[in-house]
Amino acid sequence: MFQYRNAADADFPVIASFPQNEDEAFYMYPKATYPLTAEQLRAAAAGRSCPTVVTDADSVIAYGNLYEVNDGEDCWIGNVIVRPSSRGSGAAGYLIQALINRAAEEHRVKTVRLICHNTNTRALLFYAGLGFTPYEVRLQEGPRKLAGIRMSIPVEGQVTI
Repeated sequence: MFQYRNAADADFPVIASFPQNEDEAFYMYPKATYPLTAEQLRAAAAGRSCPTVVTDADSVIAYGNLYEVNDGEDCWIGNVIVRPSSRGSGAAGYLIQALINRAAEEHRVKTVRLICHNTNTRALLFYAGLGFTPYEVRLQEGPRKLAGIRMSIPVEGQVTI
């Protein structure tokens, strides 16, 4: 049974092991270098809100957070990753719903946004299946030329977990 909680310092070495290759690390955290380290994650989390882990039988299986939070308006979901052996289990959907709930409850936002890269087909289909709608495409700056597809979902009417 899934549960969520704030990420603890001891969780970051575990989370850093989730990306299985450079592409997965890039999709999760484009500014980081691969292999991902706990220190990189701690630094990112320090500047973000609601660093959240999903657990199953006390094992950390997913992670994400919120950033650019505008209380009462909107925020962004970032750094989303699921442990490889837990992919396809529903943990990602649970994590996203937990982050939406936290955004609504703790920051009273009306809209939650995220960016998904055009080459991450599985994630694009996943987010669309959850109700996120694309609204803008931008070139992502960095070492790779990718399109960042900006997606959003209204908080009103979302199911709480």
